[in-house]
Amino acid sequence: MLPSHLYAQYTPPLRGPLLVTGTFGELRSDHFHGGLDFRAAVGTPVYAVREGFVSRIKITGGGYGQAIYIDHPDGKRSVYGHLEVLAPELLDTIRSLQYARETFEVDLSLGAEDFPVTAGQRIGGVGNRGFSFGPHLHFEIRESATDAPLNPLSLGFTIPDTRTPQLRELKLYEFTEEGEPGATRIFNLLEKELPDTIRVRSDRVGFALKAFDRQNVMPNWNGIYGARILVDSVPVFSFTYDRIPYEKTEYLNALTDYVEWKRNKSWYYLLFARVPEAMFWKSVPDGSGTGVIRLPGNNPVAISAVVRDYAGNESIARFIVQRDRSSVSSAAPATPPDLPFQYFLPQGEASVIDTGGLRLELGEDALYAPLRFRYVRLVDESAGYLSDTHQLQDEETPLHGSGKLTLQPRAPIPERLRDKVYIGRCGKDGKFSSVGGEWLPDGGMMTRIKGFGDFAMLLDTLPPRIRIERFGTDLRRAAGFSLLIDNDEGGGLTYRGTVDDKWVLMEYDAKSGRLSHTFEGKLIAAGSSHRFELTVSDSRGNEARFERTFRR
Repeated sequence: MLPSHLYAQYTPPLRGPLLVTGTFGELRSDHFHGGLDFRAAVGTPVYAVREGFVSRIKITGGGYGQAIYIDHPDGKRSVYGHLEVLAPELLDTIRSLQYARETFEVDLSLGAEDFPVTAGQRIGGVGNRGFSFGPHLHFEIRESATDAPLNPLSLGFTIPDTRTPQLRELKLYEFTEEGEPGATRIFNLLEKELPDTIRVRSDRVGFALKAFDRQNVMPNWNGIYGARILVDSVPVFSFTYDRIPYEKTEYLNALTDYVEWKRNKSWYYLLFARVPEAMFWKSVPDGSGTGVIRLPGNNPVAISAVVRDYAGNESIARFIVQRDRSSVSSAAPATPPDLPFQYFLPQGEASVIDTGGLRLELGEDALYAPLRFRYVRLVDESAGYLSDTHQLQDEETPLHGSGKLTLQPRAPIPERLRDKVYIGRCGKDGKFSSVGGEWLPDGGMMTRIKGFGDFAMLLDTLPPRIRIERFGTDLRRAAGFSLLIDNDEGGGLTYRGTVDDKWVLMEYDAKSGRLSHTFEGKLIAAGSSHRFELTVSDSRGNEARFERTFRR
């Protein structure tokens, strides 16, 4: 948190009320949210929060879309993402670079003398670019030296918040003798299902909360700032989201109930940690532990689960836990029997599985707990399948970082088809999406995977599909034109558009597959006919072409 005397040196990035639709540390798929989201209409002016200089401008079809980075004299860096509009001097530089390099995507680093800014200077406008699904400003504050995101609320912005967080559900975990979470129960706190005393069989228990935070004037259910759990008034686990380094953000999967997220899209904050490395917030000792609660004999213990927001509002769930192995009716359901498994993979050690047709290599930090690994090989000789399908564990088991996966084809692949082969991962709809793949000297194909699931070597000879969204033959009153690109297998796309054989800027929106061109200046002369040509290639080299003559 910044010292209070520095608060006044930061001004809000938007004028008027700051409408928060996403909080710092909010739970997202495989990562914590690294900033604050502010709702605003497209084009709403965005301002530098402090003096400094523009250190980076990044333009991409995904991610933050159009983003500006500003370095400040106190060692902080502010980030403004999903922008629709860039300040004219910045846009001119980006346009010149895009046309010089003949590419839409740009990642430009700048020096202190290139674009200095003052506090409150307009740098752009709110948008919906990149992986944004509604107009808003994504705002971050980071450490310049490490690029680690900090909680932007530490800057002292005025955001009225007198609402207490909402506690929706409490989840109980009874640990097995091996120290793994076993039987579970869920108590609906809104329906007041939490009893005064919870009776358990195990001598070790842990808890998780489904909880949300809201600010005064917004209906959004946002992520919480912090939580703690106390046993007989003594803290045994706590966290606050003030600083979340990027190299730690994936530990979200060890700090939440991953099965609930994958199965029900439901987030539970664990009030215990399964691996010490996940507790990134503990830069200094705070008196708390790992959150696993040991019950002393049959003596009852008083539990308090506390959730707080950044403004200091708290909500508390209080109850008693008592071990009672003789109580059958009130005990948690028995842990279901383990499914058959072929390999035991220890946590904290590197592992290799090699079956001949498959080789899976996992690093020592790949697992959050010892794993009884299930592997099934399914023979499938359907058209396009060049290998069997390999079922690796399941999608409800988190994989930290990535693993190296190598598959062998069922038969040697003809040279003319090698560039069309990829490793695909099967989704719930039965369709495969590309996870890439590189040929090895022994004839196998290797890629890196970020999760378990079903994988196979597949053949892709279908080019991307190009569809018209807005592209008439008479564009004299139009601001531009746009096309939609479909690429079912996924993987990277490359594209090149020309008008009268000269490269033109086609802006790509990854979430919709849209390629669009906006008429700017005199690059395409008005009052005459022009010939547009577009070539789109997927990651396997399949190519599609589109041509159209239009009048401007």
